[in-house]
Amino acid sequence: MIDRSALPSPCKFSYLVAIPVFLKKLRGMAFVLSLLLAPLAATAEDAGPLFIQQRLEQLYFEEQNTIGQEPVYAAGYLLDLYRKNQFQLLWTSQDNISQLLAAIIASAEEGLIPDDYHLKALTRYGNELKEAPAMAKTVEYDLLLSDALILLDQHKRYGKVAPNEVEEKNNLGPATPRTSPSDIYLAAIKTGTVRATLDKRSPDHQAYNNLKQALTQYRKIASNGGWKQIPAGPSLKPGMRDDRVALMRKRLAVTGDYHQKTASDPALFDDTLVTAVKAFQTRHHLEPDGVGGKTVINAMNVSVADRINQIRVNLERTRWVIHDMPSSSLIVDIAGFMLQYYHKDQLIWSSKVMVGQPFHQTPVFRSNVTYLVLNPTWTIPPDIAKNETVPHIYADSNYLHKQHLRVIDSTGAEVVPTSIPWKQYLGKHFPYTLRQDPGTDNSLGLIKFLFPNPYHVYLHDTPSKSLFGRAQRAFSHGCIRTQNPLELGKMLVANDPGNPTNGEKFDQIVASGKTTTIILKQPLPIFLMYLTANVQDGVVLFKPDLYSRDQGIFTALNGPPASLKQTTPIPEVKGQATTLADKNTHGTTPERNATGVAPYAKDTL
Repeated sequence: MIDRSALPSPCKFSYLVAIPVFLKKLRGMAFVLSLLLAPLAATAEDAGPLFIQQRLEQLYFEEQNTIGQEPVYAAGYLLDLYRKNQFQLLWTSQDNISQLLAAIIASAEEGLIPDDYHLKALTRYGNELKEAPAMAKTVEYDLLLSDALILLDQHKRYGKVAPNEVEEKNNLGPATPRTSPSDIYLAAIKTGTVRATLDKRSPDHQAYNNLKQALTQYRKIASNGGWKQIPAGPSLKPGMRDDRVALMRKRLAVTGDYHQKTASDPALFDDTLVTAVKAFQTRHHLEPDGVGGKTVINAMNVSVADRINQIRVNLERTRWVIHDMPSSSLIVDIAGFMLQYYHKDQLIWSSKVMVGQPFHQTPVFRSNVTYLVLNPTWTIPPDIAKNETVPHIYADSNYLHKQHLRVIDSTGAEVVPTSIPWKQYLGKHFPYTLRQDPGTDNSLGLIKFLFPNPYHVYLHDTPSKSLFGRAQRAFSHGCIRTQNPLELGKMLVANDPGNPTNGEKFDQIVASGKTTTIILKQPLPIFLMYLTANVQDGVVLFKPDLYSRDQGIFTALNGPPASLKQTTPIPEVKGQATTLADKNTHGTTPERNATGVAPYAKDTL
């Protein structure tokens, strides 16, 4: 008879079977624990690299993108950087750490936020490690220091905010792909030049430095209490006596618009105050009439904190493009209604411009002027034809004649206007092309400048010269009307090496009235920028936020940083360096379309 008590019960049998499985899992756990605990028990020299490598691979490949509670923003860069250092600790010099912390604190001078770069966490780690050194914490501290270095560097170099994420029509991505700056970081740490290296990575351009000085100036004003609000009321005009005049006098003195120390009658709107009000109006792109109307008072009542934020926003906009500025270029300041021509790093010409109305906004992008058209015709865009031109033609039978417009069918043949049932096309698609003959009355004037872009925007002349007398000049459908475009055209051609068109030939073409295209031998870079604050001749200028674009940038600038994403390293090819390029270019690469000639151009030079 079998003694069943000697046999394992079903429960005991399950337990016996489970033991090998448990032991196998235990051995696996022990292996993992050995990997994690071995570096902790060993010195940094013999086991640290393995621990660092494993931690970096977790951050990058397994997307465990935090160290403690602190986010890591540059995992791909970190892996590249430490690989080049054989996965050894980098921040073994307290002087280097002090330099980095000083650079982080100083980032506020450029409108950035020091806490974005782990400032609080780094301070905490440093204090804790002084009290109780530990391998794991030392590695975490080292990685956070490197992450802060990389993120700060990238923000200085390219900006914190991705331009195409805050503005719908924005194509200001870097002109060339970014390469991994790991060698720069490694050299800075090895040579003890962390602060100097980071300082050099900031834009070295007068426009940027001027804005930094303006930020310092307005923060000083803020620390002194800013300025008081001026109550609403009737317009303050020269010769008036009002208690608000004394407040205006004090307000303008704070920002340096009013210089007189004392006034015999502070409540009197005297000539000295008129001059100060005009200076303020000019600085704020308002009509300089010397009257303290509602618009002027509202501008004076914008708080110093808001002006500081405005400067910070424009420092960010400047970082987007300033590193890629070539020695010669055209810059359109959309919010400032100005066009500037830089040649060989010198400003040699500027002109007033008109830009798009708020509901026809001029976009922000970079491109290259590739050709000019003298005596251009103007083909009216379909939307304008539908919404504006066809209704005018229907209302006025002489409109086509007065505007020198021709009607063209799909074959290119001219159509007799009386054969068209105009009423039938009111508010509907117009199946013909409306083309305006060249001449002084042409909507494009006597010249236009073409540069490839997805928005169909270009520079051109205009017959409506009187509008250039306005302080705010948002009148177009998106293109840029230029006050003195023929002067610009002659200068571009004169500065275009090998171009056969000289000044005399240029004038002859214009006088002939013949539509002629001049292709530039060397395309000229052009930047369409939207700056609501800048500095000119030492004076800080604030401009109305015409298209309400500042708030989006300000919100993103104050938000958490975005991770710096990486592309796959390119395999080495003989004669070609391997790079780990940054995929997050803060905008798409500008289009490089082949230059085309306008289909209506009759002659090409």
